Amino acid sequence: MSTLALLTPKKPVETAGPGTPALPAPLRELPAGLCYRAEPVAHHGPHREYVVPGTFVVLIDGESPWATARPEECLDTSGQGVWIADYEVLVCLSCGLDCT
Repeated sequence: MSTLALLTPKKPVETAGPGTPALPAPLRELPAGLCYRAEPVAHHGPHREYVVPGTFVVLIDGESPWATARPEECLDTSGQGVWIADYEVLVCLSCGLDCT
C-alpha cells in the first residue's frame, strides 16, 4: 500500500435511498472540456491497487479516448501517467483514472 493511501482518509458514502449507495463526490473540479465518468472505481490494475473513494475516470469532451474501458481491467503497471489540460490533471495513460 502506498504512503498516499495510508495518509488519505476515506470519505463516508451517503445513501441515495433505502439500500442504494450513492457515489462519493468527486475530489475536485475539472478544467473546461473534461468531466468524470459517473461510475465508481473499485481498484486499479492487475494488482488491485487501492483507489481513494471519489476518484473517477476522466473523459475528454464527454468521450473516453483510453485504450482500457475500466481501471479494474487496466494492465498498466508502470506507475507513469500523462499530464493533460495544461498540466492540471494527471491520468493513467491506459485507462484515464485521475491520479492527480
